[in-house]
Amino acid sequence: MNMFPMVTGFMSYGQQTIRATRYIGQSFITTLSHTNRLPITIHYPYEKSITPERLRGRIHFEFDKCIACEVCVRVCPIDLPVVGWRFEKDIKRKQLLNYSTLLSTTRKIR
Repeated sequence: MNMFPMVTGFMSYGQQTIRATRYIGQSFITTLSHTNRLPITIHYPYEKSITPERLRGRIHFEFDKCIACEVCVRVCPIDLPVVGWRFEKDIKRKQLLNYSTLLSTTRKIR
């Protein structure tokens, strides 16, 4: 049996106060460290974000402007675009027949 319950209660109260003060101090230090950081927000129409060099984003393709040079196939990291063309002798140029960027199970991915 504890002979001094008031002293024991006071010590636990003191320990709780010290613990709470320590937590408040740690959160205050964390808050102060965040105030020195630069903002991450980008104001989109006025500022453009820097995209990674090999970003696998949406492919922009215009069928009418394509000359079937197959550069898109060579620069694609997974050889995704499929370009179908034939050589037209009368105009001495490649004629684009089809262009596809769909993954199928028959294509092997490197």
